[in-house]
Amino acid sequence: MDNVEPRQKFYHPYSPYDIQLEFMRALYECIETGKVGIFESPTGTVRAIYFLVQTPKSVKWHNASCFTRLRGKSLSLICGSLTWLRDHKRKAFDSTIAQSSADDDEPDWMLEYSKQEKTQAVTKKWRELEERLAKIRKEKERAEISYDHRRARKKQKTDSSAPSTSLDESFFELDEYESDAETSKNPSGHKFGDVEGLSASTVALLERFKGHALGRKGEEDETDNQTKIFYCSRTHSQLSQFAQELRRVNIPSSLPAPKGETGECTELEETVKHLSLGSRKQLCINPKVAALGDSIAINERCMELQQPGTAPEKKCAYLPSKETEDVASDFRDRALATVQDIEDIGQLGKQLSICPYYATRPVVKQSEIITLPYQLLLQRSAREALDLSLKDHVVIIDEAHNLMDTISGIHSVSVTLQQLQTALMQLTTYARKFQTRLKGKNRVYVTQLIRLINSLAENLKSLSQKHSTSEAIVQYSELVAGKGVDQINTYKLSRYLQESKLARKVDGYVEHTSQQKGGQQREKTAMPVLFQVQSFILSLMNPSSEGRLFFSKADDEVHLKYLLLDPTNHFREIVDEARAVILAGGTMSPMSDYADYLFSYVQPERLDTFSFGHVIPSSNLTARVLSTGSPGSDFNFTFDRRNSETMVTDLGRTIASLCGVIPDGVVAFFPSYDYLNHVLDSWRKTPKNGREPSIFSLIEKNKPIFYESQRKENAASDIFQQYSAKIESGSGGLLLSVVGGRLSEGINFSDKLGRGVIIVGLPFPNIHSAVWKAKISHIENRAYEKSQGTDSARQIASKAAGRDFYENSCMRAVNQCIGRAIRHRNDYAAIVMIDRRYEGDRIQRKLPTWIRQSLVTRANAKTLRNTQDDLAVFFRGHSSRKAL
Repeated sequence: MDNVEPRQKFYHPYSPYDIQLEFMRALYECIETGKVGIFESPTGTVRAIYFLVQTPKSVKWHNASCFTRLRGKSLSLICGSLTWLRDHKRKAFDSTIAQSSADDDEPDWMLEYSKQEKTQAVTKKWRELEERLAKIRKEKERAEISYDHRRARKKQKTDSSAPSTSLDESFFELDEYESDAETSKNPSGHKFGDVEGLSASTVALLERFKGHALGRKGEEDETDNQTKIFYCSRTHSQLSQFAQELRRVNIPSSLPAPKGETGECTELEETVKHLSLGSRKQLCINPKVAALGDSIAINERCMELQQPGTAPEKKCAYLPSKETEDVASDFRDRALATVQDIEDIGQLGKQLSICPYYATRPVVKQSEIITLPYQLLLQRSAREALDLSLKDHVVIIDEAHNLMDTISGIHSVSVTLQQLQTALMQLTTYARKFQTRLKGKNRVYVTQLIRLINSLAENLKSLSQKHSTSEAIVQYSELVAGKGVDQINTYKLSRYLQESKLARKVDGYVEHTSQQKGGQQREKTAMPVLFQVQSFILSLMNPSSEGRLFFSKADDEVHLKYLLLDPTNHFREIVDEARAVILAGGTMSPMSDYADYLFSYVQPERLDTFSFGHVIPSSNLTARVLSTGSPGSDFNFTFDRRNSETMVTDLGRTIASLCGVIPDGVVAFFPSYDYLNHVLDSWRKTPKNGREPSIFSLIEKNKPIFYESQRKENAASDIFQQYSAKIESGSGGLLLSVVGGRLSEGINFSDKLGRGVIIVGLPFPNIHSAVWKAKISHIENRAYEKSQGTDSARQIASKAAGRDFYENSCMRAVNQCIGRAIRHRNDYAAIVMIDRRYEGDRIQRKLPTWIRQSLVTRANAKTLRNTQDDLAVFFRGHSSRKAL
């Protein structure tokens, strides 16, 4: 199966470069052979004779001479994967027809006739769907869609507020709980605190709609098992950009053109069937629910409006039902007729007065490519609640450079001492109120939960007082010591929490009593504390080898956190189910961590890594290591030395000198916000002699300074706009940012915005922190167990693995910053890494190949004077070529 014939045509809407052809061929083969592929491709956008057009929904580049070509990674992913998908569907169709027509006892003419009959029968429903979609597209082109809302539902006029506050207290009683078998196959066995509010009610609701929310059931059955592409990225804005690129692509039909009455083949058009999936926060169209703003509050209010005890007139008016199957069918066809992003899907739901969050679920079956954010793909509970199966489908994860950290973040959870104490108070109040009505297992488990939370709170408080450090690793046994709490079966208790809806009952009762006393409904803008505590308790069910417990003290608050250290098992479910898994990113180097820690169980022959070069010619990039400053001082920004007043001053003078030779915009990245603030404070000081200007003023003689702030939430976008305006005005600018900050990812400093990129130091994480001590210890223990030989040799191997993992984490962040500058073939820039440690071979080998190829390594190139001279020649050469 590995000997796949290389495909030559991928229906790219423009003329792809050779590098992109290589990318698409490798992607096609990787999917065809069912492999796990890691793709690094820094290619960007090509522009020539262009102008910018901004619309209310997007910003697009248009070319006056029709010569503009978008040659990005997204188009390569789209064309390579969709070409494979259509080929695969056609092969499956041909195989089905051949098998149904195979009969050695029949004459050839009869077999051919049977084959044609089967082909026409299969394509009939396909044609009907395409005709409906074509009709919708024509309607959309002619005029704004008009829809009779009275047909959609007369419920729209009803009040969609929260459940009535006049509920009897019996509404908050727990249902009788008898399920106590540890092997219970509960479909809602999920963490309630997950992004999508994944409760038993949600799963039950989706099951109710499954199979009949759309009409034409026979049509769905035929498409249920068709292979699909699941594409996910970090943000909805990135997914919207992907949808824009998808609209450019025209892939041939997956079905062979049937012969007409004249014997000629008729051309068939098959639109790309795409669907955007999102969260309730993105898709909720109930005004009063959406106005809550917070995702957790929206999830909870949505589920409250569906509870059995809620009065009919108080339930959500937009929920799909048996009576609105025709509306759901209309929603499906309109969603598939054109490529739509998440905003379009939300607007479609408003037009048809049907909840797009639930109405999209059945549309999945007839989609070819489904886009969704990380959280909805990476959590098994989210996939199950949305009825998403990855079995034999293709999974593409873009912007995957932080995938391991993302998985760890999704499955990590924290709780504060105050939240534990508040939850304990609420739960105790509830238990006292309903003590005579708590029967059997309910009484047992509520009592156990009170004891467990009380133990967590008391022991956490004691541990925080005992430890002098601000953070430390704690053991589970330390948190449940005393009072027999360690004898509680936490597995059964966790399952009880998920199945009994205890947290919702308690929170509802707390809100009810609050309204009775104050007469006002409590505003829900955050997750109720008992839900947060429940999420933390559920995390304790993870194997101890995968994570660690930490406590930390900050701002007079004590935090208890479960941190997932090993993402392997959580992602393995996806790899085992999917036909192929593709990780893609502009800068994935260093790649060794993926093989060692994310895909350690994957056989070497099933794992491929690809690092493609840049579309720019090598002459468009120069990369340099600057190890000495203007007075000849040594640049070594280790944690112990980086606050040296002399070195900080020398750094400022060096950057001022570089700004004198680098035209237009320069972006400098610092290791952390704290260090950037320290440097800025130092640069603003007036020298003691009072005769020389401050370093800040010295730099501003060459370029105005802009800097990123961690404190202001929207400051990054504001600063970027101000910086861009200065560059556009011709005055140039210096933007001081932070590695891993808001401006280090997702923002492109192309053309004049980033003629120079300066990296100050190496942004190593704090190795002395409890978290990083635990991470390194985990990596070293894994390496020790896998290595062979003497104990001494295994110890050396484990230490080397820990150091490599630590360096890789640093260099992935550096590579992300470097990749912000060069965005298309005609772009050019200089990259200056200021730190002697960049001279080391270990560090340089962790840079992307396209950077290493342009790295100037001659001995006399590491001083400021030589760097200035070489950069002046570099930019003069490009200015001359541009003038010509």
